[in-house]
Amino acid sequence: MTQLETATGKLPRWSMVLGLLAVALPVLGALGTRFGLWSFGIGLLLVPASLIPATLGLIFGLLGVWRLRKAGQAPATAALGAAISLLAGVYLGLGVLSAFSVPPIHNVSTDIEDPPQFTAAYELRGEEENPLEYDSEVIGPLQREGYPELGPLVLPIPAEQMYQRVLTALGGMGLEIVREDPERGEVEAVATTRWFGFKDDVVLRVRETGDGARLDIRSVSRVGVVDLGANAERILEIISRVETSS
Repeated sequence: MTQLETATGKLPRWSMVLGLLAVALPVLGALGTRFGLWSFGIGLLLVPASLIPATLGLIFGLLGVWRLRKAGQAPATAALGAAISLLAGVYLGLGVLSAFSVPPIHNVSTDIEDPPQFTAAYELRGEEENPLEYDSEVIGPLQREGYPELGPLVLPIPAEQMYQRVLTALGGMGLEIVREDPERGEVEAVATTRWFGFKDDVVLRVRETGDGARLDIRSVSRVGVVDLGANAERILEIISRVETSS
């Protein structure tokens, strides 16, 4: 057997192994971070790093298909390896690109000028975690440009009813409520992401208006510079749940 034939025989195996590695690395990164095996920085780094085996797996798979077909052999394994690598690469690539499609912020509020304030969250955060202060002059323009649809919810209902809707919405989303202050119309909660186990702090404020009640929400990531849009999505989901509940 020539060296070319030996290499051709190994290409499908290499492609399959690399494709599966590209799938496994982000999962390992997330679970390792969630269970404290390594820092969140390492866990996040494994996500874009998996593009390397995905690219190599696709190249080896395509080469394997071409060489095996040329030799008159079935290229099923090489084609499967290439397909797995391609799907993993596209999925991960879209995830990486999404980081550049959202504002580089991790602190989002429906009220930029007078954001809801945290109380309990200060005791829950570590010294090395992101600060809770909202700099309207710095964050405000970025948020307006990236999330122009984000704003308060105003409904023609009593503030007490709005407050109860807020509690129901948070419970339905699985958020941990850490502070309730009905007199001030404030609620604080903690959201934990499904994969990495990242914790984000959320504060909600209900105020009476002339003909109803207004809800403002702020959501802040404890770690990381960019939140991939998670805080804005969370706020919009809460607003949707409160608006449609009865």
